[in-house]
Amino acid sequence: MDTKDIVTSYFRAVESHDFDQVARWLHPEMVLIEHPNRVSPKGNRYEQDGMRAASERGAALLAKESYDIRSMIIEGERAAVLSEWSGTLAIDAGPMPAGHVLRAQICSIFELRDGKIWRQEQYDCFMP
Repeated sequence: MDTKDIVTSYFRAVESHDFDQVARWLHPEMVLIEHPNRVSPKGNRYEQDGMRAASERGAALLAKESYDIRSMIIEGERAAVLSEWSGTLAIDAGPMPAGHVLRAQICSIFELRDGKIWRQEQYDCFMP
């Protein structure tokens, strides 16, 4: 598989809410950096255990989520991806009722190592 296939498969695995499917695409030393945004004002840094916990929280909050990949620029084992994310709430969350659809424009930067995702930097811009 090439970089594009690996990154695309990773997005599809994230949509599944099955972290075991996600983990198969991750390098053992994988680090995800989430830059500050409206939902996470201080940002976050996750290794695989933290990603699993965040995935479980997301699965409890969201009935479904999807990533519409708008563009992907590949340079060897690096990829820059522009995507539109949407997530449908499974439960009430603050003033938003279950069924409300959240949306964000996202830029994700990936680095692969040994055919797995080794680094991901995430820039999320949530829509009002």
